[in-house]
Amino acid sequence: MNQEFEYIIIGGGSAGMAVAARLSAAKKKTLLIEAGPVKRNLFNFWKTAMPAAYGYAFMNPSINWMYEGEPEPTLNNRKMYQPRGKLLGGSSSINGMGFVRPHYALFDEWIKHGAQGWSYDEVLPYFKKLETWTGVPNQYRGTDGPVHVKKGDFDCPYYGAFIEAGKQAGYSYTDDNNAETQEGFGHFQMNIEKGYRASTAHAYKKHVVDKTCLTILGNAQVSRLMIKNDTVTGVEYIKSGKKNVVTASNEVILSGGAFNTPQLMMLSGLGPEQELSSHGIKPVNIMSGVGQNLQDHPILYPKYLSKNNDSPIKYQRLDRKAVVGVQWLLNQKGPGASNYMEAIAIIKSEATVAFPDIEFQFCPLVIDHAEGGAKNNIHGWSNSCGPVAVEGRGWVKLRSKDPLDTPRILCNFMNTDYDIKMMHKAFEINREVMSQPAFKPFLKDELEPGFHIKSKADINNYILEHLAGDYHPVGTCKIGVANDPTAVVDSQLRVHGINNLRIADASVMPVIPNANTNATSIMIGERAADFILNNTK
Repeated sequence: MNQEFEYIIIGGGSAGMAVAARLSAAKKKTLLIEAGPVKRNLFNFWKTAMPAAYGYAFMNPSINWMYEGEPEPTLNNRKMYQPRGKLLGGSSSINGMGFVRPHYALFDEWIKHGAQGWSYDEVLPYFKKLETWTGVPNQYRGTDGPVHVKKGDFDCPYYGAFIEAGKQAGYSYTDDNNAETQEGFGHFQMNIEKGYRASTAHAYKKHVVDKTCLTILGNAQVSRLMIKNDTVTGVEYIKSGKKNVVTASNEVILSGGAFNTPQLMMLSGLGPEQELSSHGIKPVNIMSGVGQNLQDHPILYPKYLSKNNDSPIKYQRLDRKAVVGVQWLLNQKGPGASNYMEAIAIIKSEATVAFPDIEFQFCPLVIDHAEGGAKNNIHGWSNSCGPVAVEGRGWVKLRSKDPLDTPRILCNFMNTDYDIKMMHKAFEINREVMSQPAFKPFLKDELEPGFHIKSKADINNYILEHLAGDYHPVGTCKIGVANDPTAVVDSQLRVHGINNLRIADASVMPVIPNANTNATSIMIGERAADFILNNTK
């Protein structure tokens, strides 16, 4: 890397890949540095390209950071598993492909927390810009963006039962929860293009990148930002055990995600004074908000047994699995082309709340969320449930000043009365939906927690033992005004007090979306690219 670039992007994930692609398309000499691999080979590409295969990436250290959190004090000191994508596309290359935008009122909360210029009307053009919606066109959806979004085919009868049960329980139906009406039961849209996972690596490389202007450096971990006179001039990175330095004439854009972005900031002397001093790191700029404000969606996975042998688990039989794989390899169709989470509900816990605050993600398989796989030979379903509005705040801290060491992560789940109440409410509504007539042809038993678990105390014990995160970490370098000591970036994602440095990833979200976070992360990448290009003279 004996050359200078105009822009350096650190992290080729959901937002970083979008920024790099747009800058290259604008003919800017751009370097994208990714800690993981940038290419997959003939024998392993299907693990991140085939939608139904995402479980294979869930416990794969070659493409997954596989972080472990700190003991959660309110969850019997259990440690939370924290998977994060470690490859081009980041977590968009290993996640469940659920593609959901937040409710328009969510962005009012962002503005209340200092994110001026991030209203729904101001972000909607970027949600549209990033997508090609393959469903019914409307004024809220994009038609020529890089990320293709579709509905599933509802091949399993459980999906229809779930939608109908929602109606029977008194909830509404929405035909498109990414358009005018988010609230209701409906299709769980997924970012899949003609049978392929439409990660940002796939989507932006295929449809946006100018290869003559973009250099992608893989298996290279940035160890610190090079800062002189409060100005970032480049980065130091480690590749094949050796340290290297590369410079940027214009800006460095940090897109490491909610865990790795604050980690790199602190390693570079940008963070809380006590945290820096405890690791012997010389402060460059004391920033108390770095690593604070961590938010994630708490989630439960109640499990149900079917009366019939009618779930997609039948494809787990070895001979059938081989047929599914061959069919997908030949024409990208068949059971391998679905993520098996094709139905969703985003609903209000009370009619008076500003936006829907509970989400169900329905899967026609009995899933072990902690291990990322389905239980073989059990026909049934899981209905993940939990609040998508949370009060609790956690943190990310350094384990050491070694850049190759893992960060410390604490989500602080269930540490407020509101969060406890909302988790109980989500589970209560889940059982209400499962008890509707639409499920009677299918429902044989509740495998977990079991119908015998009825009292509030027993349900609470179940929550403490089984609650997990939904792997939607945000907020650790939040947007806010300069006089807010907890804010890290301004409304154009420029780091307060430091020149030529922006952050573009989920860490800048001041309040967690009331939806899966990947679509919003990509939108942030699109906006960041526009901010940068509009600043270019």
